[in-house]
Amino acid sequence: MISIRGKVVGALAFAILLASPAAAGAVKTSPGQIACNGSSTLCERKLNEVVLPGSHNSMSAEELGWILPNQTYPIPKQLELGARAMLVDIYYGNQLPDGRIGNLSKSQGRETGARLYLCHVLCLIGASELVPVLEDVADFLRANPNEVLVFINQDSVDPDDFAKAVEEAGLLDFIYTGPAGPWPTLGEMVSSNQRVVMLAESDAGSVSWYHEAYDGPVRETPYSFNSDPALLTDPALLNESCRSLRGEGSANSDSLFLMNHWISTVINPPAPNIANAELVNRQSALVERARACEQRRGFLPSILAVDFYGTGDVVGATNELNGVASMPMLRSGKVANARVRAGRRAVIRVPVRNAGDAAASSVKVCAKVPRRLASKPRCLELNELQAGSKASFRLRLATKKKARGKGTVRIKVRSSAGTYTVKTRLKVKAAPRKRRG
Repeated sequence: MISIRGKVVGALAFAILLASPAAAGAVKTSPGQIACNGSSTLCERKLNEVVLPGSHNSMSAEELGWILPNQTYPIPKQLELGARAMLVDIYYGNQLPDGRIGNLSKSQGRETGARLYLCHVLCLIGASELVPVLEDVADFLRANPNEVLVFINQDSVDPDDFAKAVEEAGLLDFIYTGPAGPWPTLGEMVSSNQRVVMLAESDAGSVSWYHEAYDGPVRETPYSFNSDPALLTDPALLNESCRSLRGEGSANSDSLFLMNHWISTVINPPAPNIANAELVNRQSALVERARACEQRRGFLPSILAVDFYGTGDVVGATNELNGVASMPMLRSGKVANARVRAGRRAVIRVPVRNAGDAAASSVKVCAKVPRRLASKPRCLELNELQAGSKASFRLRLATKKKARGKGTVRIKVRSSAGTYTVKTRLKVKAAPRKRRG
């Protein structure tokens, strides 16, 4: 029996290893294995040499009920869909009698020890408490030990208070603590488990791992492109769209390069328009503008930041710019041990997940069992497992009537992505004796 749930999502989603994070840090891996941000070829590149899919005002999500949202999905879903760079705004806030959150100034928040919230200018139109969101990020990193993230925070809070929130959320263990250039390779970041770079727009304070972005390692394009998608899609306008804005004065060859790529809506109502994102988030539009920026600025953007992440194909664009081919990557979660009485059937559930960015075809799951305990089960097959989807294969083992003891069951998963093996244990208890009348 095979049960399937899930749907097609963006590349790099749900990268899960059977190995430990330290073992996963090996730079050399073969095609089809999960490596650094979804590709073994990226492990040998420095952070500033890799293009990351990103989102603008990542916290401002329609699904959370925010007014004038920039995104459809919350941050955890964006991570699942492949986003690896987040542009967020952080404020102090207090809860009002109607349950909404009101902004506090930096000095007020510092003095009162107020809570930190993700808001876009006005917390009244949408607010998410910071620590739970950072906890979600930490959970994602634990489940995906080969993924590297970058956060750029529009910071209206004291850096020390932000650092406390990072520690409280359990995210500190994943923070990159090295210098902001020259950057390590993704493989080195994965191996050390320092996989989150934290950057502040203006004030990093004395927090050792927190770096000022635009007075430090980040330069960017303009971010105000009003109403007209042609500003980001017309070849005649792309050169101007790539001119320098912030960060150029302190930039060097190791700097990250942020390509702001969204249309600001100034008409009434002033809501970000997903129809614009459908045009400017196309793979071809992103690639053409990134190449134009490369020609004008001398290097490729490091981050492609968009509105309505999940619309268009930002991951496809980053794959093309990184020179990475889409491929399926199958991995199993934990396979539970089986216990059963002799003569009965044991069911072993094998969860399989496609953590790559292409469908895996001809998925076949077979098992080798100790002959003294059970008969070889029938192999299970699935024609195709889409990217980001899961399947649960249930292998049914017919145990022998007089069997007793325990042994190893070796499960082999074959597909167009390659072959891997997982093990579990089968324990067979003696059948109960029949009572004589």
